[in-house]
Amino acid sequence: MKNIQRLKVAFVAALAVLGLGSCANMTPQEQNRATGQVVGGVTAPHLVRLWAVAPDATVAIASGAVIGTVVGGQVGSQQK
Repeated sequence: MKNIQRLKVAFVAALAVLGLGSCANMTPQEQNRATGQVVGGVTAPHLVRLWAVAPDATVAIASGAVIGTVVGGQVGSQQK
């Protein structure tokens, strides 16, 4: 069981390093969109559980990421 935990931590750490490295050549609007995707994807399932709207976390993650992308893009386009 400990080996699985270590593998999960190593996998998440590797994804974080790759994700941060890929943001180097992004425009501010693209960075805001990516931030919106992450924030929306992470917070939406928790809000769904809080409101008990739908039990499916996959739909919540996808819809949160889409909404976060739109909001992040709008914020990025207004920053000059």
